[in-house]
Amino acid sequence: MNQITVTGRLTEEPKTTFSMGSEPAAHAVFNFAVPDMSMRRDEQGNYPTDFFRCSCWGKLAEAVEKHCNKGTKLLIVGRLKNNNYEKNGQKVYSNEIVMDSLEFLEPKKQNG
Repeated sequence: MNQITVTGRLTEEPKTTFSMGSEPAAHAVFNFAVPDMSMRRDEQGNYPTDFFRCSCWGKLAEAVEKHCNKGTKLLIVGRLKNNNYEKNGQKVYSNEIVMDSLEFLEPKKQNG
């Protein structure tokens, strides 16, 4: 079983694209910071942090585009996907979380 559940914050504005095929679909991607609260804080009071690339499709991507911004705190459930490729003769390894669902962990900030 391949399932990952993480809590953290977006480190950037999500990037959303829309396909224009026979069945249009939204695709959203963003970087996500997940602090490891089982470790000790550093001198500045921060926990060690892991960073993940996250992606989602369809209605979930539309919700991300509409309701998420840099700093939004989420609980994400999904699966870990390996994206391995070759660049200049070297094997490059990367991982991303393909999201199945999300939960907002803070109320949306009001502007002004």
